[in-house]
Amino acid sequence: MTDIISSTPTTGQQLRDGVPTFSEQVRRTGFVVMRKQELAGLISDADLEELRGAWENLPVDTQVDGVDVYRERRYGRLRVDVDGDTVTFEVLPNAVFRQDSIPLWQGKDRVFEPVAEDVLLSAGLRALVGFDARMATAVNGNTSWKVGVHLVRVVARAGADGLPTPEGRHRDGHSCVGLHLMRRDGVTGGLSTVHPNDGSDIVQTTLLQPLDSIFFDDNMITHEVSPTVSEGASGVRDMLQIDFNPVT
Repeated sequence: MTDIISSTPTTGQQLRDGVPTFSEQVRRTGFVVMRKQELAGLISDADLEELRGAWENLPVDTQVDGVDVYRERRYGRLRVDVDGDTVTFEVLPNAVFRQDSIPLWQGKDRVFEPVAEDVLLSAGLRALVGFDARMATAVNGNTSWKVGVHLVRVVARAGADGLPTPEGRHRDGHSCVGLHLMRRDGVTGGLSTVHPNDGSDIVQTTLLQPLDSIFFDDNMITHEVSPTVSEGASGVRDMLQIDFNPVT
């Protein structure tokens, strides 16, 4: 466990203007799609490039044995507290990951190699986790969160499509989730489909540029992502997934 670190964003105007607007849409529809340009200033180019480098050191995800998918993954945990413009981060010990809401993973203790502490507390990751934490707090009012940080690379190869969601249409089993594209190289496909619980029209979008993002209230929607298809020998789709559950 590390010392507690507090962070106040330097991009105050962006966060003050963005969080209320984006979170209001989440409260109304269950989700919001945010493009790279809408998050401009949230994270510097240098910090983003440093963070993206963490995907170059991911071990193979052995927890998908028996599923026709090849991916690499790390998992880390934080406690995050939101107090106005100040967000506090504390690294938590690694633990098993459970998703009993999804039949494919029900009853399974999934163990992933940990995200290094220096990555969890890097300026780039704190910027994105802090933004998502403010979003989660604005959506449901909770201010103290147990946060799961997933670094996931889905690999598509010639003759073997990548499967971002081998579980199909699903609910993640968390309060809120932020999804941020980090890299998309040498692939087509990867169409994200959001199904609102209220029966309103489904929404489909493709995350194309680094920082293209989706944030959702997991209780209000289900979602899925279509396969990625390699344009050559292989291609990758790198995602940062940040899940939020209230501290109890």
